[in-house]
Amino acid sequence: MPRSHRPLTLAILAIWKDLSQKEIGAEARIPQKQVSYYLKKEELDDSVYERLLRGVRARAAEVDAVTACLEALEALSQDQEMTPEERDEVEAGILESTRLLRKSFSAAVRRSRALPPVDGYPRPADLEAARWQARDQWSRLEPLSEGQRFAVARVATEFQTWALVERVCEESIVQASRNVERSASLARLAQEIAERVQGPEEWRNRVQGFALAHVANSLRVQGEPKAAEVILEQAKRLWKSGNDSIEVLDPGRLLELEASLRRGQRCFEEALALLDQALSVGRRPERYLINKGFVLEAVGNYKHAVETLCQAEPLISREAEPRLWYKLRFNLAVNFCHLACYTEAAELARQVGEIAGYLGDEVFLIRVKWLMGRIAAGCGQRAEARTLLRQARWGFAARGMSYDVALAMLEEAVLLLEESRIAELRVLTLSLAEIFESKGVHREALAALRLFQEAAERNEVTIDLARRILDYLFRARYDQGHRFITS
Repeated sequence: MPRSHRPLTLAILAIWKDLSQKEIGAEARIPQKQVSYYLKKEELDDSVYERLLRGVRARAAEVDAVTACLEALEALSQDQEMTPEERDEVEAGILESTRLLRKSFSAAVRRSRALPPVDGYPRPADLEAARWQARDQWSRLEPLSEGQRFAVARVATEFQTWALVERVCEESIVQASRNVERSASLARLAQEIAERVQGPEEWRNRVQGFALAHVANSLRVQGEPKAAEVILEQAKRLWKSGNDSIEVLDPGRLLELEASLRRGQRCFEEALALLDQALSVGRRPERYLINKGFVLEAVGNYKHAVETLCQAEPLISREAEPRLWYKLRFNLAVNFCHLACYTEAAELARQVGEIAGYLGDEVFLIRVKWLMGRIAAGCGQRAEARTLLRQARWGFAARGMSYDVALAMLEEAVLLLEESRIAELRVLTLSLAEIFESKGVHREALAALRLFQEAAERNEVTIDLARRILDYLFRARYDQGHRFITS
């Protein structure tokens, strides 16, 4: 710091702390008259300056803060290359940056304090640090192969924590709609870690039940509901035999996952009841409401689904949870399409596409293209709709997303039939062979698609049949026992 700033630094600190020169002198063991003299000098030598700093009871951080302010003022007075307005803008930007850096550094310091012990039930004061550590650990585990992740979980004690179980479970949920195999691998990893968590038995039971419920969820997503049912019952037993007095783990999570399983089993009323229960006890109402919207969509109650999703909208921050934010808007747009509210759907699709592109979510960008195709079709823009749906269909096919391929194909088929483009329709139905060979479409849906193919081959397919099968596919995606009624 320039020596000429020293007296001014002392004076500012004295004013800030409401200290008189008499009080400063007493603390520094310097006569009051000399204190007054020193504060008026242009320069102070090191020994006097150190004594006066003790007199104003200055900490190093306080001296740095005042020094930074004085240096900024000096820089402003010396910079003649910018206009006053430009200098104002620069300083405002620097001030905002400083505020953000202060928050970041302060958070980093708090989190770097001694981490909580791993062999006991967590204390409320330990939760933030434990979750911060888990995020850091996941950032190191994520680039590893599956085998390497499991090896770390088995041998590294610092990775055997409840917070890492919670973090990996969240990743499994995220991957469930993108990569089924990866979601299952992460759920198993969470289980592996949970089995090694230390602490009271009742706490360990809770953690293990939490992880096992995500294994059950991964089995559900893989199309194995019976196995999922068995594992979920084991998870519930562990959860109920455990104890988590301050509710470290979300008490609504198992209810939410069970609701998803019941939805797949066509137990819609039970699924809705479980989600309502989760809403009353859990910490993530926005997630429960989104899933409730799924159930209502599955039963064809699109209006109520829109109302439910709108309840979740103000609970989600675009900045804090961007993926959940655009998931909700995407689902809302799909339901608006079901209700033929294409203007509302178009605005939502635009927002979703914008943030999905920013985040680089390629799968969701393909879904947005499909959604925009549906909207274009609903608005009578058939040529644009066919192009968008075809591009989406190719994108889905490249990623093995057979059910999405079938939906896009039926959308195209309706458009081709409306324009009597029968030759193109026959070419389109040839690609059904790949869907029949895939494992991503359940038996009842395949039966409806075969009916469509046979009608096309006999040149007997109608717009009404294509639309009814398309509507059926939307319902049957979440209701695999739902059968297509031919007449």
